[in-house]
Amino acid sequence: MLTGCLTRAPAPDRRLRLFCLHHAGGAASAYADWAGALGDEVDLLPIQLPGREGRIGEPRLRRMDTLVAQLIAELAGDLRPPFAFYGHSMGALVAYALTEALHARGRALPEAVLVGAYPAPDQHRFIREVPDMSPEDLTRLLRRIGGMSELVLRYPAWRDAATGLTRDDLLVCHSYTPGPVPIPCDLHAFAGDSDPLMALAEAAGWVRYTDGRFRLHRVPGGHFFVRDAPAEFFTILRAVLGLRPRTAVRSGAAVAAGLGARSDAVAPVHRV
Repeated sequence: MLTGCLTRAPAPDRRLRLFCLHHAGGAASAYADWAGALGDEVDLLPIQLPGREGRIGEPRLRRMDTLVAQLIAELAGDLRPPFAFYGHSMGALVAYALTEALHARGRALPEAVLVGAYPAPDQHRFIREVPDMSPEDLTRLLRRIGGMSELVLRYPAWRDAATGLTRDDLLVCHSYTPGPVPIPCDLHAFAGDSDPLMALAEAAGWVRYTDGRFRLHRVPGGHFFVRDAPAEFFTILRAVLGLRPRTAVRSGAAVAAGLGARSDAVAPVHRV
């Protein structure tokens, strides 16, 4: 029986393992459609944090150091090179903190850390507001960014459960303090060009957190740009991962044929 944070066992014959960390209030199922978009070169491995879906009976964590230590223990020998991390929103910060901890322990490091929809750690201003938000304010925030459906709003018990989970997850981000040195891995930041929670300049600040190569990727859409523009996003992601070009990328029920990256989809950022 599969235990720990992975929702499926790693495959032994894929070129690259891609471990994916979900957004605050979310779950590993957020990555359910990604395997079809990335193809069989990648072993897609969504990470499930405690307190949701298959881990609903486990206590939720509220501190980054506790969460990272648990992830390292649960992943154990699964972090075999070559691998990469992708994290979306809260998951971006967890992916970075996890890489910091692996580096501090002298463990194998990812080929690249991919951070989506999250500002550089010294600029995550909206996180500082979370501990004092009322349930109503947090609900309004989630609705504004597309993180809570109208269906959930119709049922107060569901709404309260969703806001409670999101609050605890964001407290993980609130507890985080960056380490003293940048990670030595390549780092790619993905930012929606109409994200209400983050400006492109805030995503560009990630350049200060790596001693490897850095690139900022602008994607059409808001905080959940993967839903808004899947064709554009997966075209960029496949290029970043060095995958073979495809003539069709599947995301859910939609198939976009003949994809080509926009000329402004990948923007270099120079160190300052």
